[in-house]
Amino acid sequence: MRVSRREIAGLLPILAVGASAQKTAPQELHAKAYAFDDLPVRTSANGAMKSRSVFDGFTGRGQRITAHISELAPGQSPHPPARQKHEEIIILREGTLEVTLNGETSTIGPGSIIYSPYEGLTGWKNAGTTVAQYYVISIEEHTA
Repeated sequence: MRVSRREIAGLLPILAVGASAQKTAPQELHAKAYAFDDLPVRTSANGAMKSRSVFDGFTGRGQRITAHISELAPGQSPHPPARQKHEEIIILREGTLEVTLNGETSTIGPGSIIYSPYEGLTGWKNAGTTVAQYYVISIEEHTA
């Protein structure tokens, strides 16, 4: 059986939908404890950052909420300052971060908390001499 390029091209959208359907879509979150040692570790290509995804799902009220724990090497930033399409709460567990919020810069230490509103210009870098460990919680409206 011969199949033309035109017939194959016609199948591409179906194949793309099938491939995307195989990815696990976020589900509603339920009560659960997440043990730190059980969280898989992902290391950035340059080795400057380690991240542990805690969860990614929807609340019972339909808001998408994600959480991860990151460790950032001295002098490094996870990304340039950006405007994100969600609200974000960052809790610094250890280390020192230089934080830029809408053009204003401050330095924070352990126990400090950052709140970044929807589309707030936010960035940070490790301004200390040791690894900075922080927790990130992101909240966005459900748009399905």
